[in-house]
Amino acid sequence: MVVFTKPESYELQIVLYLKNKEYAKAYSLSKEFVECFNSEMVAHFLLMKSAFWLKKFDEAIKEGRKAFNLSHGDDLLTCAIIISNAYYLNGNPNEAYNLLVKIQSEGNAEVEKLLFLYSIALNNNKEAIRHIDNLYKLNRKLAKEFIIGYLLK
Repeated sequence: MVVFTKPESYELQIVLYLKNKEYAKAYSLSKEFVECFNSEMVAHFLLMKSAFWLKKFDEAIKEGRKAFNLSHGDDLLTCAIIISNAYYLNGNPNEAYNLLVKIQSEGNAEVEKLLFLYSIALNNNKEAIRHIDNLYKLNRKLAKEFIIGYLLK
């Protein structure tokens, strides 16, 4: 059995597991990573991702919040997107929507697409239209492709 002593060693191995869709192995090693390096944002982030892929949404949300609180810059948005997806898939589109609205990431097409979907799930057509309008303002081609894909599902 390999014993890791540095955060980077854990990170590299967990990323490889995730890349190879070995989610149970990634999850197990991520738990160990968090135990050894609890103050490392990346440890909580990788545990969040591993738990998410194993459909352990409550744990993904919990670890995602820890990662979020330890994050800076772009990492904040990445954490928020995964947490919001976990909320949504856990049957709570309201929490998913509210989290993304709170981070105020105007100008982000991925966030606008998610806010559109969450608005539809909440039966809030007015907000859904607003988010699609925002997406069109950001990237007309992407918005058209997204809507066509949405309508064809």
